[in-house]
Amino acid sequence: MGMAGGLVPTPSALVVLLGATALGRAWFGVVLVAAYGIGMALTLLGAGLLLVRFQDWLERRFLGRPWWSVVLRLAPVVTAGLLVTSGIVIAVRGLATT
Repeated sequence: MGMAGGLVPTPSALVVLLGATALGRAWFGVVLVAAYGIGMALTLLGAGLLLVRFQDWLERRFLGRPWWSVVLRLAPVVTAGLLVTSGIVIAVRGLATT
């Protein structure tokens, strides 16, 4: 997860690289983008390790609850619904501005 998140290119990285090149310091842009990627990878890695470390505590605290099975069953449906709704709203707003 950390490696994948750190390797994802962003439009901001391109802007930083182009700006650094325009200033005649392309190496500085490369260093900034590399630092950003490493920082993102470490952050995602830390979050994953934190969840693995506290997995037993989370299971003890929530798995025995009767409402937790409902939450686990509905969470993917609600998340997918939010993503689809957001996509539709963005598409409609885009069509309305054209």
